[in-house]
Amino acid sequence: MVDTADAVIDSIVTRTLHVDYIYFDLIFLAVWIMFLVKKRYWIPLIWGIIGWLVYLFVDYYLWYTVMESRTYEGSITPTIFFQWFCFSPGFAQFSYVAVMFEKRSWSQILKWTVFFFVGWTLIGLASQLIPLNDEIIRVSRNMHANNQRLTFTIMTIGNIIIASILCIAKKWKWEHMFYLLIVGTLVELNLELSLSLSGIRLEQGTWSWELFIVNTLIEFNMGIVLMFLLWVLAVRGPQRFFQPTLGWKDFPHIKTDFNWIYSISTRLYCSLYAIS
Repeated sequence: MVDTADAVIDSIVTRTLHVDYIYFDLIFLAVWIMFLVKKRYWIPLIWGIIGWLVYLFVDYYLWYTVMESRTYEGSITPTIFFQWFCFSPGFAQFSYVAVMFEKRSWSQILKWTVFFFVGWTLIGLASQLIPLNDEIIRVSRNMHANNQRLTFTIMTIGNIIIASILCIAKKWKWEHMFYLLIVGTLVELNLELSLSLSGIRLEQGTWSWELFIVNTLIEFNMGIVLMFLLWVLAVRGPQRFFQPTLGWKDFPHIKTDFNWIYSISTRLYCSLYAIS
């Protein structure tokens, strides 16, 4: 029989990092944003800001302030620290997902994914190898509080059910559902992998591969389908909400910022429809 105290400890997920990790992460985010602007990824930029606000509400307000399932130990003022703590994954993950939603080309998908993975891995390694400020910061979350794991699992299953219904109703193709789940898995895999390789997770004695896999499969996939539906609604508008999305065969024909052009054409179409 598993001891209750051991079960509670196993449910606590901790990040132990140095202050200089924040410095390197901000450099990565600055470069990330610069390339988004250079490549004219305007909607992913907006989506990243929305992601930051979502993380602030959930991670800082809900988990840290209200539920107190998130704990923080460090010399930086909690309010200031959580601005970065929520901006880093919130902006990077949401903007990356939006780039994957646009699907401009196979080349773009591969380049941004490599950039995303390598960038987040390097900042953790740089923090370990270049001792600018080795003051320790610890951030923990009790996954046992309010049955978070069970809730996240149910939400993930709910997203899969919604996507399956759309596929059965022939509003989507099955390839779209699998693509979204792959993107959602890659997003969280990057975070967990970078934290593990940099030693931020491994300093916690209770870290396990089981937890690594569970977090990777559930943490972001619990909202990936709903996020895509909101993205489609924002880009296409209600008039063309269920118009077929781009499939793999369309990739060779994509040569420009189709999403930006498509959003403009959608607004023009809605305007003409309203006038008529």
